[in-house]
Amino acid sequence: MDINSTSQPVVFLFAGQGNPVIGMGADLWNINQTIRGIWDCASDISGMDIRRLCLKGPLNRLIQTTVQQIAVTAMNVTLYTLCKDKLGDTHVIGSCGHSVGEYSALYAAGALTLENLFRLIHLRSQVMDEVSKKNKGYMLAVKGVDHTALSQMITESDLPIDISCDNSRQQQVVGGSVAALNEFSRQLRAAGHEPVKLGVSGAWHTRLMAEGVPLMRKYLSDAEICPPQYDVVMNVTGSAENEPVKIKENLSLHLTHTVKWADSMSLFLAHKIPVLFIEISNKAYLGKVLKDFVNFNPEMTLHCRGLFSI
Repeated sequence: MDINSTSQPVVFLFAGQGNPVIGMGADLWNINQTIRGIWDCASDISGMDIRRLCLKGPLNRLIQTTVQQIAVTAMNVTLYTLCKDKLGDTHVIGSCGHSVGEYSALYAAGALTLENLFRLIHLRSQVMDEVSKKNKGYMLAVKGVDHTALSQMITESDLPIDISCDNSRQQQVVGGSVAALNEFSRQLRAAGHEPVKLGVSGAWHTRLMAEGVPLMRKYLSDAEICPPQYDVVMNVTGSAENEPVKIKENLSLHLTHTVKWADSMSLFLAHKIPVLFIEISNKAYLGKVLKDFVNFNPEMTLHCRGLFSI
């Protein structure tokens, strides 16, 4: 697709955790000095050789949140930067990032500098890692069920399970302690569902992360965040937020609150002019989730790698 041949307003969708692969980014690292600078910044601020960890793993190290969040963000910013050169005068009306991808969405909208982006991700990942080691848990993706039906199942189970991500009418993610989620997984299978364990190292967006909220709130209070240049629809509310103080509070609550992805996508899909969703991710999956929405047209989504060639 020639992105400059369409007058459609554009919305960027940024990937989150859960889908790391060995070798991701290796075809992009040395394209130019700007891209090299992104990966250098990620390594310098995190104190880790992010290129090497992405290239060689091992996978059980790459999925650790202190590594994965930095790596995913480096991929997001790299792919976004490469796409920007192809966009010309394209009219961008908004962005949205899934879970940790929300920080990349804020960066794209000019609310964060590159250095502050990686500083916040580094701090966030450390907080989440520390809390998750105290309160061990994991996450399961569940297809073929909406938020209402899954909430009812959780209530009936009487287990301390939370819906981490309300992705669509056909896809939810739940999180909880190991014991509770093991039992709930058995109940899901008995009900005909096939839950899939996600490649993350904790139960994100659940009550198990509550200790991290005041830590994030304290750190973000001094962080430099500018008003976004366009709407950034946030996970916690499913609505756009432009005031830095409220953005910071949403980012703090992010650790324990459901990712309202279904509400966020519905907001963009209701735009008076049909939007073009450009997915910024190493491997396409957010565009596939959009297919669950009744008013979605497959021609309304494009993966970022379709905009440039290496």
